[in-house]
Amino acid sequence: MNPRPFVVAHGKQLGNALLVLSIPVMIYLMVRTVSAMGARWAEVGHTVLGLEWLWIPALTFFWWAGHCARAGQVTACLPGLSLGKALSLCFAGSAVANSLPLGGALSYGVSAAMIRSWGFSSRAMTSYFTLNQISTVLIRVLFGAVSLAGFLIYGPGADISSGPVLFSIGVAVLVLFACAVLAGGRVSHWAGQRIGPIIAALREDMGSALRRAWGRLLFSGLSYMLLLGILLHLCLLGLRVHQPFLLILAVVGIERMVTTVPLTPGGAGAAELTIFTCLTAAGVDPAKALAGALLYRSFTFLLEIPVGAAVIVAWRVRRSLARNGAAPTLA
Repeated sequence: MNPRPFVVAHGKQLGNALLVLSIPVMIYLMVRTVSAMGARWAEVGHTVLGLEWLWIPALTFFWWAGHCARAGQVTACLPGLSLGKALSLCFAGSAVANSLPLGGALSYGVSAAMIRSWGFSSRAMTSYFTLNQISTVLIRVLFGAVSLAGFLIYGPGADISSGPVLFSIGVAVLVLFACAVLAGGRVSHWAGQRIGPIIAALREDMGSALRRAWGRLLFSGLSYMLLLGILLHLCLLGLRVHQPFLLILAVVGIERMVTTVPLTPGGAGAAELTIFTCLTAAGVDPAKALAGALLYRSFTFLLEIPVGAAVIVAWRVRRSLARNGAAPTLA
């Protein structure tokens, strides 16, 4: 009897169980950290409810603008895709990733079904997923590494021994090490022998996309980070927290790097804990720091679930109508 299938199957089950168990563990760590830092939940709730409603339109605008920048990155990775459909992909993927355990993997299935229904080939879809994922990880890690360095230099009272900071350093080192290994000659030679045709096709498609739209890809990715920084900055200003914008932008960069590989749906818990820790390390009152983190995440996490769910429902309705009428086009 070959034990390998048994080991692989049970290994996957163990991995899934660990990911699911990471949710209550992250909640526990967040509650303990918040309590240890002196933030009282009643005070946090009072701070959030004290936000004036006039701030909501501005926060919503920059949240939407951030998704438009993110959609620009998607269109750069998948030539022929309209901005509207790119936004649909962003919202649908976020809704699944933010609401379900292992949602990050499941979101690929939803995105693949949507892309296929719009008439794109499997080769174009594979090229899109590869280029989009690589560019997203690189932008997050590199921007986060620069943000971390700037935060440690500029942020008053920053503690390099805090959990989120150490975790972000570890993620950056691992990703950069993986990139260096993959760039090595032996790995490239092995990959060329084993999966040469597939790699060649992907390299051709991604190379063409990069030559044509590398500037737009980089600009969209960095614009998304900048708009997230503006969103968090406005959340804090609405709660009467005044900190330099560059420091807030660095906090966003660190949060994005920490959640590059989300262990919980949408990085829930880890993102809030990172923002809270960085803000308190920079001298923000713990209650206001947590209130700002929760307000920010209500846009970048909670709001994306119903919006994305509505997008998925609308796509399924249009798909059903298209099956009974005209075939969909690549608008």
